[in-house]
Amino acid sequence: MRRIGIRIGMRFWLAGAFAAVSLVTAGVVYLFGDQPRTVLGAIGIGVMVGFLIAVGIAHRVTRLSRAAEELAAGSFDASLETHGLDEIGDLARALDSMRASLEESFGVLTADRNKLNAIFDGLTDAVIVVDDDGSLRFSNRAAARLLDPAGLPPEAMLPHLKRAAELGFAAHPALRIGDRAYAMSARALPDERAVLVVARDRTDEMRRELAEADFISNAAHELRNPLAGISSAIEVLQEGAKDDPKALDHFLGHLAEDADRMSRLTGALLTLARVESIGTGETEVVDVPVAIRDVVQTVQVPTGMKLSVEVDPDLAARGDPTLLRQVMVGLLTNALKHTPPPGTVTVRGRRDGEREVVLEVIDTGPGIPAEEIERVFERFYRRTESRTQEGFGLGLAIAHRMVGVMGGEIGAHSVEGEGSTFWVRLPIAQPSPTPVA
Repeated sequence: MRRIGIRIGMRFWLAGAFAAVSLVTAGVVYLFGDQPRTVLGAIGIGVMVGFLIAVGIAHRVTRLSRAAEELAAGSFDASLETHGLDEIGDLARALDSMRASLEESFGVLTADRNKLNAIFDGLTDAVIVVDDDGSLRFSNRAAARLLDPAGLPPEAMLPHLKRAAELGFAAHPALRIGDRAYAMSARALPDERAVLVVARDRTDEMRRELAEADFISNAAHELRNPLAGISSAIEVLQEGAKDDPKALDHFLGHLAEDADRMSRLTGALLTLARVESIGTGETEVVDVPVAIRDVVQTVQVPTGMKLSVEVDPDLAARGDPTLLRQVMVGLLTNALKHTPPPGTVTVRGRRDGEREVVLEVIDTGPGIPAEEIERVFERFYRRTESRTQEGFGLGLAIAHRMVGVMGGEIGAHSVEGEGSTFWVRLPIAQPSPTPVA
């Protein structure tokens, strides 16, 4: 019923305007006579009135047209003027209602888009959308390290993108990009004329897998040797050697040595497993001079070797006293073992700035080749000159993990022919009234 009223109102407006023009013309003719000049004047007045009415209507329509253009451009802020009881007013109200609905819908879409962006940026996997022409349409934060300087997908990924665009899907379990390996899957988006790529960095995972496989292989190898010795000795004894006292003593000695070697290896493996299973532990104040004194008293200095201790007084660190002793005993024992007499091993403790304590074990041994220095803390790794010596290559790996538990760092530097320095860095602490060591 309202729409009918509005239509009648618009017609009444136009009819009234026409009637007004007619009345003005008739009035002028009646008052001034039926003269050509008068008729022309009346027509001119009528045209003027009609022009003004047309201008008013055109002005309102123009404003609606501009408002529609702003809506098309995505501007939904300014409301429209909706006065008027004619079709133009009805159109204005319809446009304003549409504007309000679009503003609400776009607000919801924007919120959803922001949520999706936050989710994508929070992912550790790289997410990339590439158009069929190779241009980048979307990438999340994790993908930044994959893109080349021009902001495009890396060259190694391009054949897989092409295959996905042609076949619908492509994948690679460990795609090499730079010095990293990525598990990548690419899926075509036909409606979007694009390809979606998800890439997960598997470098650390693969390194752990290789390290675990290497660890198991090395552990099995280390256990196999004493087991083989034990089996051989038992077999010989069973074949009659047990009846010969000298042979019996000889093989029993070998059995004891192999059993002791297995016991020490399993003990080292259990120690490594325990420290690997814990994160950063609780720390306390450790009186470094007291701890170093206990360590020095624990080790046995070979004949012809000199052991020097240089530790700053009142030096305290944050750490675990038991773990620190084990680490320092291991480093000092290694230094004494790998330094031929006459030689010198120095244990040094000092402050490094205001935040760290540095403990160093310095030897005058043969040194470590540059290509091996980075590997000395790997499990079961043994330096070239020590592979004929007793040991499993687990001591430094255990020390590395123990220092990590204390929130510190361990490292080494060496010069062949001049010796090696192994260092431990721990957070500095104020000395405790009752030293813990």
